[in-house]
Amino acid sequence: MLNSLAPFVIAAALAPQKDRTTDAAAIGPQPVALRAAAPLVVQTSALGARRTILMTGYWPPSNEAVRPFSANPAQNPGGWIGQDWEGRGYDVYAYFPEFSPPTCTSCGTGSGDFEVDYQDTSNDFWPIVNALQPIAIITFSRTNASLSWEVEQNQYNNATWTNDYVAPFQPTPAPPDASVPAGTLRLSKLPMAEIVSNVTEANLGLNSFICVSQSAGQFVSGFMAYHGVWYQSLHDNPTDPAWCIAAGHIHVGPAIPWATARKAAEVTLRTVIHYVDSVRDPACQNVDLYCPTSTHSAGPGALLTTTGSTSIAANNLRLIATGTPPGTIGQFFYGSGSSQVAWGNGLLCVPAPFARLLPLNFANANGLVDRALDFTQVPLSGSIYAVQPGSTWNFQFAFRDALGGGANFNSTNAVRIVFCP
Repeated sequence: MLNSLAPFVIAAALAPQKDRTTDAAAIGPQPVALRAAAPLVVQTSALGARRTILMTGYWPPSNEAVRPFSANPAQNPGGWIGQDWEGRGYDVYAYFPEFSPPTCTSCGTGSGDFEVDYQDTSNDFWPIVNALQPIAIITFSRTNASLSWEVEQNQYNNATWTNDYVAPFQPTPAPPDASVPAGTLRLSKLPMAEIVSNVTEANLGLNSFICVSQSAGQFVSGFMAYHGVWYQSLHDNPTDPAWCIAAGHIHVGPAIPWATARKAAEVTLRTVIHYVDSVRDPACQNVDLYCPTSTHSAGPGALLTTTGSTSIAANNLRLIATGTPPGTIGQFFYGSGSSQVAWGNGLLCVPAPFARLLPLNFANANGLVDRALDFTQVPLSGSIYAVQPGSTWNFQFAFRDALGGGANFNSTNAVRIVFCP
């Protein structure tokens, strides 16, 4: 992760610009002219158990990127994966319209939740957020830059918008947010630089950058983007029971394969969760991802992240490797050094000397490896590699990949962790 936005400002200036019109409110805070809409599916199967995160999508592949997080069986017959997703302590819900054909280029209004219509978007949005009370909101839509993962900085309370497909063609009211003047800018509250860095290091072949010179657009996706940051601004106080820490918008390239878009959405979601955790627990969340992952026999790369507190006393930190070959065997190791040198079919990001964490770990059928760290056990305690308050250690996961040929093994990126008492 980079602390400076300068490299991404440059990338935004060089990146292809999207046609914001072909990307072609307010129930709750204020009245709105309504039109008939499809029945809303309020996904409440686990409400109250954990804080929630809301993701929305519009045109493909953005709707397909978030589909596994829909708790609506009609939209996601494979089953909702959002409940306590990856054991990270949050329930994740997704809403999006359907299009015919699903691979459409000129898609029209669509059907279901969040149709490509201003009134339908507002009619759906406020009941959903009032039910979920999300602690974070990530909205997605489509750009015309083929492989872009474009994190939008700017969302405007526009007075005029590009006409949609169903009368009334403009938002009612316009501007949607009467609490601020027309043209008011609301900035993204997502960890933008971290999202760009982590999507890039995930080796997905995407052009990820922050757009600082334009807006999220003046069509329905920009309208939705404004709703997300608007809601966050209404609930930005930590004492609010519906506290919302992060919200923002990402434009997704139309040429991105659906499976890749889903991986990038998951990388984005993990990054947002880590940011939310760091705001909720600022003293014990000092984790940084570094070193690119490498393509292997089962995909573009295996990504190592963490969940839980970096507090030694809490003793609940876990290392999570995703995207490894299903069923593979591997080993976590850690040391004080960092590097980026060729090793096996990937990169060695934690050079010797390092300590190995036994026993070995097996990936599940989805390529996930979940390893709890026990700070009461050797080598994390009682050795020269003991974790102490204020100490910094780097962790990596190496795994067997016989189908990958070459050296027959590969590795994840690495995570740098600063531990607290």
